[in-house]
Amino acid sequence: MWTLWLAMAGCTQKDTADTTDSAPESVTVPPEELEVTVMWTDDGLTPTDTDDDGEPDAGCGDAVQIDISDPRGETDWKFGMAETGWPNGLGWFGEDCQFGDSGTLVCHNIGIDSTIRQVESCSRDDVADGATLFHAEVDTSLTYYLQDPLGNCWAWGHDPSFYSPLVCVEADF
Repeated sequence: MWTLWLAMAGCTQKDTADTTDSAPESVTVPPEELEVTVMWTDDGLTPTDTDDDGEPDAGCGDAVQIDISDPRGETDWKFGMAETGWPNGLGWFGEDCQFGDSGTLVCHNIGIDSTIRQVESCSRDDVADGATLFHAEVDTSLTYYLQDPLGNCWAWGHDPSFYSPLVCVEADF
């Protein structure tokens, strides 16, 4: 019965004389071997006027481009941003992959070459995977988070220690 369960689970009994180790050499890529580029751009969307002042809202046409070069060839990632540079912790944390903000918790699923566009409405209600509330003007106050499919994570930007509860490697991408 035990052997049947192992076979059904996709496992086989290992020969005790086998001394080879099939585990990967390392699951964590040092930051110096992982290349990550984050670039804010104007994606050409027409900003909307959410406050009815007759003027388009600032920043509501931006996008962030994330490019990843991983020596392991991983292609599925999670990406987050937290506005840690605002005084008294009053920034936007709804896309931080960790705590969230005002009932919103988004962790963007990205590939090795991804674009996350700013929500056209500039409303936190419209933030979702692939749509951000952030814009280029806040880039210097952001802390970024990147997680690979194995659960390893890296943090960089304004305050990488924000992600210390997730035991991320502080990087300088």
